Amino acid sequence: MGEQVHGGGLLFGDPRFHDLNGVPEERRWRHEHRVDGRLVGVLPGVVTEGVLLSGHSAPFGGPDLARPDPTVGDVVGFVDGVLARARAEGLEAVRIRCRPPEYSPAEPLLEYALLQAGFAVEHCDLNQVVDLAPLGPDGDPLTLLGKKRARDVRADLALPYELLDVTDDEGIALCHGILAANRAAHGRPAGLPAEYLARARATFPDRVRLHLLRHAERPVAAAVVYRVLDDVDLLVAWGDDSRHGLQRSPMNLLAHLLVERSLRTGARLLDLGPSSEKDGSPNVGLAHFKRSVGARPGTRKVLVAGLR
Repeated sequence: MGEQVHGGGLLFGDPRFHDLNGVPEERRWRHEHRVDGRLVGVLPGVVTEGVLLSGHSAPFGGPDLARPDPTVGDVVGFVDGVLARARAEGLEAVRIRCRPPEYSPAEPLLEYALLQAGFAVEHCDLNQVVDLAPLGPDGDPLTLLGKKRARDVRADLALPYELLDVTDDEGIALCHGILAANRAAHGRPAGLPAEYLARARATFPDRVRLHLLRHAERPVAAAVVYRVLDDVDLLVAWGDDSRHGLQRSPMNLLAHLLVERSLRTGARLLDLGPSSEKDGSPNVGLAHFKRSVGARPGTRKVLVAGLR
């Protein structure tokens, strides 16, 4: 990405991610803002029918900033520069799928600058993240749980469970099968295809991880996790096999093991993703479960500005 940006740059802004999603070069858009030669930030995106979208084929996008704590002047100037260039190129609108505010101290300032420049909230999701920073590298994730949840997880840790990192086609197919069946059982549309997950894993072997939870060597749950920044993990998908026949749902243990793995591999946040429906209304049951495994509530917004 050239000059270093905070967090190493968002996975979804990487040109290889656009390659993965078959975005033609002529539709790709990238704006760099500089002050006296100093890089302030970069906004990658994709233009479709006159609309610039940052976060194309992704949960979110938004600017990669050079500093985690930029000045107000730098951020306001960055936003003004994006809009000026978009207008000069005749674009009709700019839409930004913003990353959650917990990702950096700059996110609330960036949202302020966007709103002041004329952006409006088009959509808002309830989002939940597990803050790992207070635990420290040697912390115990069980301290994030309530007494009953911690007791159940301790009991499950004594059972013949194992969490595998999946890398081969057979393992990916097993993960995908569990996730697809789980989504269907909850009346949700199909998720990412197995073939796409395999290509994503091959493209980003250090940043795309598939996990298979087994009990007595039988697959009972699965998860897909992306390292979206150097120190932030995003849970892309998870679910259990409804036929597991276990005394307790394996999801409690899966959540704990994912938190443990993120902590062990240097993440400061594990983003468990939205707990709301397509229209933004809350999924109360999902929100309660994520809270019970240590996540705190926040938001994930889509901001849009018309340019004509």
